[in-house]
Amino acid sequence: MRDLLALYEEVVRALDARELTRAAARRVPPPAQGGRLVVFGLGKVAAEMVEAARGPADEAILVVPQGAPAPPGTRVLRGSHPLPDASSLIAGEALLAAAASLSEQDSVLLLISGGGSALAEAPHPDLSLDDVRAVNQALLHSGAPIEEMNCVRAHLSRLKGGGLARALYARGVRRGRALVAVDVPLGGVRAVSSGPAIGDRTTCADALALARRYSLPEPATRVRETLKPGDPADFIEHEAICDLRSPAVEAARRSGARMLDSPVRGTVEAFAERLARERGFVCASGELEVRVPPGAPHGGRDQHLALLMARVLRGDPRAAFLAAGTDGRDGPTSSAGARVDGSTWEEAERRGLDPAKALAAFDAARVLHALGLAIPERHTGAHAGDLFLLSR
Repeated sequence: MRDLLALYEEVVRALDARELTRAAARRVPPPAQGGRLVVFGLGKVAAEMVEAARGPADEAILVVPQGAPAPPGTRVLRGSHPLPDASSLIAGEALLAAAASLSEQDSVLLLISGGGSALAEAPHPDLSLDDVRAVNQALLHSGAPIEEMNCVRAHLSRLKGGGLARALYARGVRRGRALVAVDVPLGGVRAVSSGPAIGDRTTCADALALARRYSLPEPATRVRETLKPGDPADFIEHEAICDLRSPAVEAARRSGARMLDSPVRGTVEAFAERLARERGFVCASGELEVRVPPGAPHGGRDQHLALLMARVLRGDPRAAFLAAGTDGRDGPTSSAGARVDGSTWEEAERRGLDPAKALAAFDAARVLHALGLAIPERHTGAHAGDLFLLSR
């Protein structure tokens, strides 16, 4: 298991957002004479992106989670994740206000990574913070894939779904570029942090259909249309600096592991069944879906998958498995993920931890922490989804 953990750490270092951003940031259009280059950062690793991209004369406003760095000379706001709170509303309004302060001589660089859908929010006037939180809580427990969650979120927001691009365009800004750390399996740069600066292909009808499908609370039906591709305000070129394949590509390159088709998606249970058929040393990356039962304790999909794999691997003395987020966090828990081997399941039973009951109750974190197999949470500076490593 130590070898898998060491490989995970190597991959995380290789995907540090500073290194990935540095070269791409050179292609930002300069401001006109008398104008400014203003940097907007949003997401879990936006601080690292800003550190790499920002010049000494640039102005910058940054929205990041608690624990992220605060680059000197940058206006830093901290929002909440995975549920927005009052600080998220302050951050969202601050981004829109900053956009409204610019002029046609100015140029903008947007640095976007995952997590921004909760970190910054500016709901439409008929929605309260309680409304937004209720919808987001229901989405998080629904089992919906992230692109569907973001479709609903975008149609309830003045910031998401191209709202920030609209605000910039209204001030005459025409020079801009966005660098994006993609952490979603579908939708690419348009889907990250609910696409604040790019046209949205989904519609109000799509959002309403999802609200019905997942029985979302009534505020989810108060939708407004988003910016569409081809609209004049959809003027900001977006470039991906990494995506959900990147962790598996790095792991395979560094270890010789066989890479499964990535990014993987679907449910954690279906992926565990697929992994049960694999032999040798394999790697994959992506983001999986999980349906959280009512009343479940705080848990993470990677720890849930790890305990599922402990059941698959039990009795195999050569087997080991790791699932962990490249951002160093597995949902609303104190862990980045977990590692297990062929003895984990029987050891959990021997200690009276009842791993089968834990799986049914989405309580894997309790078992894995008790066994010392959880990987401690930390801010890594990377954000490219989850890495999965299997050796057997």
